[in-house]
Amino acid sequence: MLLIAALVFLGTAKHFTVDLKSRHTQEHLIDIVNMLQHSHAQLLEENHYEKIGKGIEGALQFETVMLEKNIQKKNLKHQNHHNKKQEHHHKKRKNTNMVVNESLMDVIPLTSEEKGIFEESGALSPIDIHIEQQMEHQSQKLLTTNRNQDGLYIADVPLTNIANTMFIGELQVGSAQGKNAFDVIFDTGSALTCIASEQCKDIGCQKSKRYNRAESQSFNEIGKSVEIVFGSGTLKGLINRERIRVDGLDLKDALFIEVTQQIGDAFHEGEFDGIVGLGYPHMTGVPTLFDYMIQQHKLHSNVFTFHLNRATGNSGSQLIFGGSDDSQIKGEWVYHEVHEQFYWSIMAEQIKVGNKDTGICTHQHKCKMVVDTGTTLLTGPTKDVRTLLSMIRVEPKCQNYQTMPDITFVIDGHDYILSPKDYILTITQSGVEAPYHHSSMDQIVGCAGTIFPLDLPPKQGPLWILGDVFITKYSAKFDRDKNRVGLALNKNLE
Repeated sequence: MLLIAALVFLGTAKHFTVDLKSRHTQEHLIDIVNMLQHSHAQLLEENHYEKIGKGIEGALQFETVMLEKNIQKKNLKHQNHHNKKQEHHHKKRKNTNMVVNESLMDVIPLTSEEKGIFEESGALSPIDIHIEQQMEHQSQKLLTTNRNQDGLYIADVPLTNIANTMFIGELQVGSAQGKNAFDVIFDTGSALTCIASEQCKDIGCQKSKRYNRAESQSFNEIGKSVEIVFGSGTLKGLINRERIRVDGLDLKDALFIEVTQQIGDAFHEGEFDGIVGLGYPHMTGVPTLFDYMIQQHKLHSNVFTFHLNRATGNSGSQLIFGGSDDSQIKGEWVYHEVHEQFYWSIMAEQIKVGNKDTGICTHQHKCKMVVDTGTTLLTGPTKDVRTLLSMIRVEPKCQNYQTMPDITFVIDGHDYILSPKDYILTITQSGVEAPYHHSSMDQIVGCAGTIFPLDLPPKQGPLWILGDVFITKYSAKFDRDKNRVGLALNKNLE
């Protein structure tokens, strides 16, 4: 579930200042704080918030924005009307354009090996596919060029931290030497590989490197139209096949989306050329890129791990296919069973603020938590986020930072703690800082918690999303063999 641009900040535990030489970057991050403060003021029924802007000469400007009464009811009425229009619109176009909230299996010609991933054609309900039993490969020769300390091969993809708004790595698509490397977001909350096409003329595509099928000898056309709806935008394109490589892993005839149209600020504002979905294949009914690694016997262990470093730039963040780098964690991995094989969802029995139980989750009614590398913030159901924010009470300029409480997610009896330095974003006169830092208290002009309300429909919701705010503190290992998520404290926090 890619949620960026509208949701593009992650809190950090190591003080730094984002390089604001780029006016575009500064204005974009200021928009995040304004968005958070506005949504929080609505939820807490406050009557105003201080909107931050930027003048022609770069000086920060402020405006008191008054909120309308009963705005939540008005928004709900508007949203219901919008949803009805959207439902009617989708029904009208259903026969001409495949929307990815249904299975693609029935409309895309899959190989027998691809169909073998599923127990039944087109199934989107959670099922136990026992993929580790289908993909016995321990004796296979592994094809990557990197070895871990045990002598087994893994694929190690360096990730670049873009101003703590997204993490991108390289993917090679096609056979055009020198023109087939693309910067992509590896997203555990979606399940399709999408690359900007030369055919796309939208602003976001024009700013990206674009794939040209005419230059690739390994292109294999299917040509089915598809539309993919993310949390922060929509992509339209064509499903085709191509040769895809990930740090030495050579995947033949993999399905991907050749993006011909981008709709939404996320793709216009982002510094990436595509998205690689690493969720479960039941989201779409077709294999993910990771499924091709499993099918083609590329990995010794069917796991992948995100080690995200909170320092910006090329500072050690990495995605490892086939294993993990345990030198980057403190202590041991703690594993949690996947609740449903759709999202990478695990179950929490409690959320605490300080030492107080919020009552949001209980042992009888646990909360679904989706570990999602494609979302930057923490999100949760509106009513639950309201409860959480009312107990935290972030002051507009962090005046109460010293007394602000920790937030603790209790998952299978294990505490995962986010302190204020993890979940608070501040803006100072000199730039955007994360987290709050006591030496700059007199400069702080804006402050917001990186928690956002998001309601999903009943089929998959309600749920919480543990985005990069969480994953940068706790490294995450995704295990398809045992259908579990491992979490461990990141060693690079201090």
